Amino acid sequence: MSTRFKAQDVEVITDARLRLAPAGSISSVKSPEFYWQGNGVPTFDFESNEIRIEWSGDPAPFIVSQDKPQQPMFQFQDDTWSFQPGRYEGSVELSRSGNREPLTERFCLIISKRAVDEMRRGDARGIYFFRNDLPKFTSSSKYSHCYVRETD
Repeated sequence: MSTRFKAQDVEVITDARLRLAPAGSISSVKSPEFYWQGNGVPTFDFESNEIRIEWSGDPAPFIVSQDKPQQPMFQFQDDTWSFQPGRYEGSVELSRSGNREPLTERFCLIISKRAVDEMRRGDARGIYFFRNDLPKFTSSSKYSHCYVRETD
């Protein structure tokens, strides 16, 4: 994260929240209740041929400025939720200091049965890429610019 505007000011992010709400055919399913578990850094383990997320810090305020971009990998957890195939409406919300309005980015996520099966088996080194920019997704109104498993 960084500011795209030239400025001397810095932003202090005090909290991060992830929300996902089942939509469409699964709208009656209970929404997960994520909490910010910590921050991580991805590393590649050559012995196991896997990408691992290593802990880098507890949830804590951090500073964002133009000259020092931050790249925390937020780790969110819900201890009871189990994802299922369907469409989810989501948002990531970053709270800012100084009684300023939170920064919110809305998105949608489509998880196919194939992606659910793959994630439950533990394939793909433990990291599953969902994209919204591949031509096969952007050319179809079925996906409405949602994030979709890149192998679907």
